[in-house]
Amino acid sequence: MFTLTRKEIAGFFSSLTGYVVMIVFLLANSLIMWIMPGQWNLLDSGYAGLDTLFVLSPWLFLFLVPAVTMRLFSEETKAGTIELLWSRPVTDGAVIYGKFLASLFLVLMALIPAIIFVISVWILGETPGNLDRGGTAGSFIGLLLLAAVYSAIGLFASSLTSNQVIAFIIAAVLSFIMFRGFDSLSLLPGLSAAGEEVAALGINEHYRSISRGVLDMRDIAYFIFVTVLFCEAARLMLRRSKWTRAVVITSATGAACILLSMIHIRVDLTEDNRFTLSEPTKEILKGLQSDVTVNVYLDGELPVPFRKLRRSVEQYLDEFRITSGRKIKYDFVNPSGSPDRTERDRFHTDLMNRGLNPVNVMASDGEGGRTQKRIFPSLTVASGETVIPVNFLRNNPTLPPETNLLHSTEGLEYEIIRAIATATADTVHTVAFIEGHAELDEIQVADLTLELAKFYNIDRGVIGGRRGIIDRYAAIILAAPRNEIDEKDKFIIDQYIMNGGRVLWLAEEVTVNPDSLAAGATVALYEPLTISDMLFRYGARINPVIVQDADCMLIPLKVSNPGGDAQYVPTPWVYYPLLRPSQKHPVTRNLNRVKAEFAGTVDTVGRDQGIKKSILLTTSPEARTVMPPVLISLEEAAEMMPDEMFNAGPLPVAVLLEGTFRSAFANRMVASIMGEEGLVAATESKPTKMIVIADGDIIRNEVSWSGGAPEPLTLGLDRYTMQTFGNKDFLVNCVNYLVNDNGLIEMRSRELKPRLLDQARIKKERGLWQAVNTLLPVIIIILAGLTYNILRRRRYLSVK
Repeated sequence: MFTLTRKEIAGFFSSLTGYVVMIVFLLANSLIMWIMPGQWNLLDSGYAGLDTLFVLSPWLFLFLVPAVTMRLFSEETKAGTIELLWSRPVTDGAVIYGKFLASLFLVLMALIPAIIFVISVWILGETPGNLDRGGTAGSFIGLLLLAAVYSAIGLFASSLTSNQVIAFIIAAVLSFIMFRGFDSLSLLPGLSAAGEEVAALGINEHYRSISRGVLDMRDIAYFIFVTVLFCEAARLMLRRSKWTRAVVITSATGAACILLSMIHIRVDLTEDNRFTLSEPTKEILKGLQSDVTVNVYLDGELPVPFRKLRRSVEQYLDEFRITSGRKIKYDFVNPSGSPDRTERDRFHTDLMNRGLNPVNVMASDGEGGRTQKRIFPSLTVASGETVIPVNFLRNNPTLPPETNLLHSTEGLEYEIIRAIATATADTVHTVAFIEGHAELDEIQVADLTLELAKFYNIDRGVIGGRRGIIDRYAAIILAAPRNEIDEKDKFIIDQYIMNGGRVLWLAEEVTVNPDSLAAGATVALYEPLTISDMLFRYGARINPVIVQDADCMLIPLKVSNPGGDAQYVPTPWVYYPLLRPSQKHPVTRNLNRVKAEFAGTVDTVGRDQGIKKSILLTTSPEARTVMPPVLISLEEAAEMMPDEMFNAGPLPVAVLLEGTFRSAFANRMVASIMGEEGLVAATESKPTKMIVIADGDIIRNEVSWSGGAPEPLTLGLDRYTMQTFGNKDFLVNCVNYLVNDNGLIEMRSRELKPRLLDQARIKKERGLWQAVNTLLPVIIIILAGLTYNILRRRRYLSVK
């Protein structure tokens, strides 16, 4: 068998056709990846990866592999040497698999010069060597398996005819049908019920996972079976042995592959385990009882970074689909696909009404120019009548676009699985806003309420001294209470915590009337909280101070120029700090800064080992505090304060407490407080958690009164700069963390390594690297051919 393999390889390299085929394959890859502008250009993409190679190669293989295999039997049949071959003491199996190995080796030889691409990307990385080696190796394994199937198909086609051209055409058509034909067939209306099963018969369904560096035993078993199937089909066409042998070998291989696929081994070779789903995600997906439909609206003409984000979404959804046993159905919809502008605008409006947020980007207009386009980095998750909108783009204006897109990719698993879990949940948790103590009005927290309503039932109500009234809630929110909370309500909240209840506290000990600033000044006054004793017992203390921070918002300050005309100038206002989320906790990782107004600070107190304390929000290092009473005047904005004064930061503003808490009513006569004889308080809580935030304005959205009716604005929106800060995302994450114990939010801690190209070096050396990657692979093939033929000639001369 191996003698025949060597003969076929020698015959291929003895003709000019073999070298031409390899050179054309390499040139096609090089020109598309390195020279031609467009979505496949590696240098323009800015990312250190070879995704383009692994996407293009299956299509280029449709021509390369048939060109390699078309002569295997066709030439022998036409020349009449096939009978001479059968007269040799070799079995038909040795002939078939010997020729198959030869064709596979030749395709591998065509891929070897592509190592130049790998070396180039390795060198051009922003950090040299930041190429994902494991993922790249896995993807090359995928190409090898794909080449094996194509080679077997080409071998079969060559056994059908003595005409090499016809064999080439048959092999190319059959390979295309196997690669994409079943995908198209699965979309036919009559096959929609069995669409997943039909698509699974095709190569593409199994190549996609391997092409991104994920080796699944089921995919490998598929490639082995299809390869053997076509090799044995070639045996039948040659009629050199009984058909039963081919059937037995194919059946045995099929049975072995079925057993192999039942092992369910799936290995993620990417270095940062990019496609390894967390255990909570797997549990949710494997427990799905009905189909879930995901519609992704990131499609159409997109800039390169968003194409990469789209590909990441597709890859994650593919992993979800496989893990769920194909209960996840997904589709990509181009929201700008309609040529009718009216219809397009109507569809965009409909998407925005459903809670999907668009972004405007510059993209190609198809005629060589660039135009601004609206895209939707969003999706919807539907199960039955429930539809959950998901906006997965993280857009922190303080970070580069590449970093924002990386953070968006890091959060994809969490964002999608959270929506799936919500859409398919049998029960929906209820969260309550507590009223009755001059908390923020409903309209002032309306935007957060609407966002939370996507995942929870939302209630509002007064405790009113009624014991047990809040016990049914998964969490309660106290949004900036300004009046005294009486002892009865405090006791009820305390016992709610003792029973495992979760609380989001937003309060401050200094009161400022911002409306008075319109007159130029206001006064900050100390108003102690009646819940201070409770918080102190639980492990936190809100301090009676106001934060001043050099990293702050801008406010429009009215000033007069020398001509007497007044104008508004953006001026830093140190009383509106931009708080920094901790990057060490999943609640706050990768969030935008959080807008605060007249915030205080919170300290952790006590040494209770049973309570874990995590700082979630802090000021910048250039911060300080002032004590009330203090006059706050707009004139301060025009003053230049020395930098030396802002040296007390970073100061904590929000803290998470987790563990077992001691009751604030331990050793107190609770029976007299509640007026219930014999009442005994629980003094130690079940394991629970709470979040304490020293600023009530973090949860407050602005309200527009245009048209006479109040309309809540987006939480975190600065109406002056029109920038949206991370307030809403932060608070939603807080509630999710408090309510859910399924571990989903821990996925926000996923960290992917940024793999970027060195743009400065590319700009300087672009022509050099284009020449290297276009010419050097071709030169390698030519030199290899010359070396082979020189050595071959010398060997024959020495024999003579």
